[in-house]
Amino acid sequence: MTKLNAIATIIIAATSTSGFTLPQQQQYALRTPSFSSTELKLFGSKNKDPSNPTGGANQPGMMDQLAMFKKAQEIAQKKNALDKELSNEKIVGTAADGKIQITVKYIPPQLPANPTPGYEAANVEIDEGYLESVSAEDLSKALVEAIRDGENCAMEKVAEKYKSLEEDMKGILGGMGGMAP
Repeated sequence: MTKLNAIATIIIAATSTSGFTLPQQQQYALRTPSFSSTELKLFGSKNKDPSNPTGGANQPGMMDQLAMFKKAQEIAQKKNALDKELSNEKIVGTAADGKIQITVKYIPPQLPANPTPGYEAANVEIDEGYLESVSAEDLSKALVEAIRDGENCAMEKVAEKYKSLEEDMKGILGGMGGMAP
């Protein structure tokens, strides 16, 4: 009986080890590390490929991402300063050869609820002589024309002021791997 137990134990041990082990070639394939691009690029490490001018990096590393985040914060502060400056600026639209002047006030966007800026007529000045001689219909048309002129002037000023932000944004987007500046 002991011989039978010994033989059974040896057979079980031999089959259990060979049944669960893989041949050497398969074991090597399982041990080959696989890294995602994020694992390889942590803290700014990049592939060192001399044939590629960018160093072979497809994605920015964590330090690059932190720098981009910091740059985005700087751009947001710059935008807020520009919005404050624009809201304090006097923008005037005219009509009827300057006899009607409408001051337009820039209203910065209220993110995220209202992402577009607004324009509000803050003051209306009408020449008294023109007001006495004009019909109600012509006055109405001239007021609409002055409001539209003021809004157009305001949009031009906003576009002019935001040119610097556009260049900064191109810098951030150009820093993200794979995206066109």
